[in-house]
Order: sequence, then C-alpha cells, then structure tokens
Amino acid sequence: MALALAFAVCNTGLQFVLPEERLWYSAAAEDESPDYARINVEDTYDAQRDLLDRVTESLASQRAGVTDLYFVGFGGSAYQDVFMKEVRFVRTLFDERFDTKERSVMLINNRSTVEELPLASASNLRRALGGIARRIDRDEDMVFVFLTSHGSRNHVLSTRFWPLRLNGLSAAKLKEILDLSGIKWRILVVSACYSGGFIDVLKDENTLIMTAARADRNSFGCSNQNDFTYFGRAYFNERLRQGFSFVEAFYDARDSIAEREKREGRTPSQPQIHLGSAIEPKLAALEARLRRKDMDQLTDLRPAAD
Repeated sequence: MALALAFAVCNTGLQFVLPEERLWYSAAAEDESPDYARINVEDTYDAQRDLLDRVTESLASQRAGVTDLYFVGFGGSAYQDVFMKEVRFVRTLFDERFDTKERSVMLINNRSTVEELPLASASNLRRALGGIARRIDRDEDMVFVFLTSHGSRNHVLSTRFWPLRLNGLSAAKLKEILDLSGIKWRILVVSACYSGGFIDVLKDENTLIMTAARADRNSFGCSNQNDFTYFGRAYFNERLRQGFSFVEAFYDARDSIAEREKREGRTPSQPQIHLGSAIEPKLAALEARLRRKDMDQLTDLRPAAD
C-alpha cells in the first residue's frame, strides 16, 4: 500500500513538472489542419523547378543598344499578406512604368499563390537570377531586386511558410547568390526590420542599395490588413509612381516616413542608402530613357490636330 501510494504521488507530481509530449499523433487530425489541407508539402517542393523554368524561359531577351531593366520581387514571410501585396504591386508598377514587361519575376510565400508562383526561397532566387543572367547583356543591362519580409537582428530575412521548411536569407547568402549569377549592375531594395545590416555586405561601386531601416532599427507596417509597409507605400506607391529616379525617390520617401513615424510617436526607422560610383551614370542613362519613353507615350495619346 505504501509503495502504491508513493507511486501515485510521484506520477501526479510529474504531470505538473514535465511538459506534455505525445508519442503518437492522429493522421486524421493532421489532415484537418487548414495549413495541411491547403498545402501538399511534397508536391510543392517537387513543383518548384517547373515553376521556375516556366517563369525564366518566358523572359524576353535583352535588346542590343538598350539598357534593359529586369525585375525580381521576393515576398518572404507567408504570415502577413502585405509582403505578397507589395511584390504584386511593385511588379505591376515596374512593368507599366519602368519597361520591365516580360522581364519580371515574382517569388512569393503565400497560401494563395503556392500553386501558381515559385516560392520565395534562397534556391529559387538563385535560379531566377541565373535565368535572368542568361538573357541579359551583363555589361549593359540592370537588375532590380526587391526583397520584402520580416528581418532579424542578425540580418536574416524571414522565409517562414509552415508547414514548409525554408532557410532564411542572410546578407551573406544574398551576396553569394548575386555574385554567382554574374549580374554586374544591381539595384537592391531590402524592406525589413534591421535591413540596414545588408549594406556593408552587399555594397560595391556597381550597386545601388536601399533599405527600409537602419541596421539596429525596426521598420513598420507589417499586417494582413495593409497593402503596403511604411517604406513600400512611401517609396513605391507615392514616389516612384511620379518619377523615374530611384535615388531621388528614396530621399523623398525617407523624409515622408520620418514625418509619419514622428506623428505616430515611433522610434525612427532611418532608411539607409548606398550609391556605387560606377552605377550612378548608368542610373542617369536609364532614367533618361524612361523619361523619353513616357513622353513618347503621352504624345501618342494626344488627340490629333484638326
């Protein structure tokens, strides 16, 4: 009786001390999970190469004598729809305004796009940039890479998309991918908390880098309800819809964001920029070409004189 009583006391006590761990699981319960019901993990992984091939093989080739711009949008975290919305908006903006139609790629982590678009993963980014590199004149053309997601203090972009298991995208990994592609002229926008930590790793004379925050600061606006983050709204939706200069738009957006954060009592995010000396004249030439194209389109829309 004494031994039985001691065993009962110990067993009851352990239930409060040790965490509950089930040694079995119900397959039926797992199948009822909304995530599993909508995402077949094995099929999703298996589909990536075909999805990437379909996207990259449809890209238009470069035009001799023209500084073509190619676009890659990367929406990392699947847990707020704002990243998907931003990539889709910016892709449309660039196709219509920056002459990237048939020269743009979207990589997105979201349940609503998982069957139609490639995942936003490091390996898919490598393949996408490799596909673009095969289409361009590397001495002439430019590639704009827009990455939007959550960011960590150690400067890694989130690619979280449960139940998939994707590696985060670090600054060092992004540099490795870009260098491996052989793409020379790079315009990079990293919109995430602590994204300023990407600059020192990625900067060179051939690159323009813009980030939504300082290396030790948060950025704002991540929500399912939002169409844009603070940086995405100010830079893309408000500034680049009106002009063609990536650099001027950045400084205007930075001031606008600072005013908004001050009104709301937030710690300033302090977006950062690096403008390489060699890419500066290339950007000016691209801007001039886009302005001429815009003027030509406006002329075509004017009614003919009587």
